[in-house]
Amino acid sequence: MMKLFVAILLAVILSTACTILPGKQSAHTHEEEQEPASYQQPNSASFTATLAQQLVDNANIKPQDAKIGVTHMVDVTGQYNKSSALSQVLSEQLMLEMHRRHWNVMDFKTTDFIRVTENGDFALTRDYLELDEIMPISHVVVGTLSHHRDGVMANARLVDINTKAVASVAQVFIPEHVVQQLSVGYGEPVIRKAP
Repeated sequence: MMKLFVAILLAVILSTACTILPGKQSAHTHEEEQEPASYQQPNSASFTATLAQQLVDNANIKPQDAKIGVTHMVDVTGQYNKSSALSQVLSEQLMLEMHRRHWNVMDFKTTDFIRVTENGDFALTRDYLELDEIMPISHVVVGTLSHHRDGVMANARLVDINTKAVASVAQVFIPEHVVQQLSVGYGEPVIRKAP
């Protein structure tokens, strides 16, 4: 009987020691649970994603039926020939978001060559003479920005480039603090006095 009691007591002590021991192992598990710091998209990306999703949801055409060019949004009260830093960033983000949603996005600013310079190697251009005169674009994303005290209203449309028929519409309000992250003075250069 005494041997049985000693054996049970020894088994309890050994099993307890095994469950208390793994202090180092739990520290290793904690390191595995911590995910590496991932890149966080700027606030504007969520608003652009909303625009893109609305364009997709409201479209009366199928993604495979369109080849899309994304243009810069313009100031609703302007001459439609100037863009701001905000509009340029929104168009770049819209290209990404429309592509993610499986639409055929065409980058019409890409040349047929690579320009190698001392400042870098480039395949994008803003010189219309370096671009193809004929591109297979069937639809364009156009839009306007209207400035309000608390932010900017962005209106976007997907338009058939030949018939001018509107194939989809979208709208999102971008709060002022997000706009300021992208463009101080809505694209005007910031002039600072020398100290």
